[in-house]
Amino acid sequence: MRKSPSPRSLPTWNSMIRSSVTTRRFLESLFIYSSMRRAGLCGDNFTIPLVAKACAKLNCLRDGSKVHAHSILIGCEWDVFVQTSLVDMYSKCSAAVEARRMFDAMPIRNLVSWNCMISSYGRRETLVNTSFELLGRMRALGLKPNLSTFLGLVSGCGGSSGWVLPQGSSLHGYRIKLGLDAELCFSNSLIGMYMNCGSVDAALALFESMEERSAVSWTSVIGGYARAGDCSNALKSFNEMRRCDDDVVGLDTVSYLNLISACALSGSSSQVGAAHALTVKSGCGGQSCITNFLLNSYSRCQDLSSAEMVFNWTPEKDVCSWSSMIVGYAQNGCPSQALSTFGKMLSVGTQPNEVTITTMLSACADFGALYVGQKIDAYVKATSKKLESDRRVQTSLIHMYCRCGCVEKAREIFHSARCKDLAMWTCMISGYAAHGMGREALDLYVEMKRQGKIDVDALVFTGILSACGHSGLIEEGLAFFRSMQEDLHIDPSLEHHLCLVDMLCRGGQLDAALEAIQRMPSQVQTRGWSPFLSACRSHVPGSHLKEFGGAGTLSAAHHMQLQSCGDYVLVAQTYASLGRWKDATAIRRLMEEKGFVKQPGWSRRMESSICEARPPNTQGVSDQGAVPL
Repeated sequence: MRKSPSPRSLPTWNSMIRSSVTTRRFLESLFIYSSMRRAGLCGDNFTIPLVAKACAKLNCLRDGSKVHAHSILIGCEWDVFVQTSLVDMYSKCSAAVEARRMFDAMPIRNLVSWNCMISSYGRRETLVNTSFELLGRMRALGLKPNLSTFLGLVSGCGGSSGWVLPQGSSLHGYRIKLGLDAELCFSNSLIGMYMNCGSVDAALALFESMEERSAVSWTSVIGGYARAGDCSNALKSFNEMRRCDDDVVGLDTVSYLNLISACALSGSSSQVGAAHALTVKSGCGGQSCITNFLLNSYSRCQDLSSAEMVFNWTPEKDVCSWSSMIVGYAQNGCPSQALSTFGKMLSVGTQPNEVTITTMLSACADFGALYVGQKIDAYVKATSKKLESDRRVQTSLIHMYCRCGCVEKAREIFHSARCKDLAMWTCMISGYAAHGMGREALDLYVEMKRQGKIDVDALVFTGILSACGHSGLIEEGLAFFRSMQEDLHIDPSLEHHLCLVDMLCRGGQLDAALEAIQRMPSQVQTRGWSPFLSACRSHVPGSHLKEFGGAGTLSAAHHMQLQSCGDYVLVAQTYASLGRWKDATAIRRLMEEKGFVKQPGWSRRMESSICEARPPNTQGVSDQGAVPL
C-alpha cells in the first residue's frame, strides 16, 4: 500500500490502522492516523474506535481528547460504538470524570457500554461502590450482566486493603445464582480477589469446591501465598500441584515464577536458592523469564553475589537480563556498579529499554551524576523516538534533573511532554518543592486541576505541603491540608503529617508544630520529633524543650521513642546547644548502650575512587567553641 502511486481510500487507511492496532503497534497507528488527516481524509465511525483504542493502550489522554473532538467535527459522536470506545479510552487513561460524562451523554447504551463504565470504576478500589451502583442501575433497566461484567467488578474488589471484601463476596453469590459457577476464569478471579484481600480461608474453600481446576487455579493460590510472603504454604501448594496427575494441571513457567516470588517476598535468599534448584531440576531454569526473575529475587533478598552468579552464568543476556542486574545494583545502594553495568551493556550492542533507562536515571539522581544523566538523555533522543516519548522515561528525566539541580531543564521536558499522567505532574511539583519554588509548585497544581482530566492522589499533596514548607507559605499549606481531608476525603498519611510538622517548624510556629505532633498516631510520633528538635535549636528552644526534657534526660528519650542514631544525635546536640552537657553525655551513652553507631560521612567523585571523610572524636559543639564530652 505504501508503494501504491494512487491516492489511498478511507477503507485502505482504516485497514492500515486496524493492522497496527491488532499487532499492538499502537504508536504507529497514531502516526498513520495523522498521515491520513494530512492527506485530507477525516475518518469515520470505523476509524475513531481504532484510534481511541490505541490512545487507551498508550495511556495518552491528550491525543485521546483530540480524537474525541475530531469525532464531534465529523459528526459520528453519537455512534454507540464510537461513544463506547471513548468511554473505554477515558477510563483506561485514569480520567474517570470524563468517562462518566461521556457515558451519561450516551442516548443508547448497550451491554458493552455498561461493562466499560463498570470496569472503569472497578479498576480503582476507592470507586468500587460506584461500580456496584451502576450494576444495580443496569439490572433495573432490564440488562442482564454477563461474565465480562463480573470480571470487571472482581478486579476492583481485589485491593489489598480488604474493605471491599463484602462486595466481592456478593459477587461470589452472583456466581452461583446466575449459573456462572462453571466459568473457570470467574472462579479463578474470585480466588485471586480473596487472596489479595487476605481472606485465605475463603479462597481455599472456593478452590476446594471447584470440580475443575486449571493451572491458573493453582497458580492463583500459590501467587496469593506469594504476595502474603507465606513461603511455607506456597511451597506446600506447589508440591501438591506437582503431585496432581491431571494433564490439564501441568507445571508451567508461571508456577515456578510464583514459587520464586513467594520465596523472594519471605526475604530468605536460601529459599530462593531452593526454588532455583527446582527450576534447574525441571529443565526450565535456562528460560529467560526464569533467569530474570531469579536475578530480581536474589537482589530483593540483598544477595547480590548470587544475582551476579546467575547473571554471569546466563549464556545469552537479553535486555531484561541486563536491566534486572542494573535494577538490583540500584536498589541495593550500588549506583556505581549500576552505571558500570550499563556501560558494559552498551559495549556489547544490547539496546536498553524503558526499564533500563528509568533505572539508570534513578541511579544518576541518587549518585548526583548529572553528566551521565545528560549523556543518557542525549542517547535516548538520538536512538529511539519511542523511548523519548515514553512517559516513564520523561518522568525519570524530570526527577533526575530536579535532583541534580537543573530545574529549568526538567521544566523544559515537562512542558514538551505530549501525554502527562499523574506521576509526571507529581514529579514536577515535588521538584519545585525541593528547590523552594513554592509558588511555581502551587501554580502547577492549579493548572493540573484546571485541566480536570486527572484525579489527584495523596502523593500530590506530599509535594504540595513540602513546597509550602520550603517556601514559607504556611497559610496556603494549612489550607491544602484541610482541603485534602474535607474536599477530597484523603486521610493524611505519615508523610503528610511530617510535611505539616516540618512546614510549621520552618515557619517558627513551634507551638502549632508541637500540637501537630501530639495529634499524630502514637506509633509514628517519633518521626515528628526530628524536625521539631532541629527547629528548637534555631528558635528560642528553652520553653519547648520542657515538653520532653523537664522530667530528666532518660524520660525525654523514652517520651520521644527515639529509634535511630540520628534522633539520638539530634537530642544530644539540642542539649549541647543549651549548655546541658551532662544531659548530652547521658544521651550519647544511652545511644551506645542501645547499639546505635554513627556512620562516618563520605563523599563520591565520578572521576576517581570513593573517599571517606571520618569526623573527629568530638561529641559536642556549641556557639562558644567545641567542647569534648
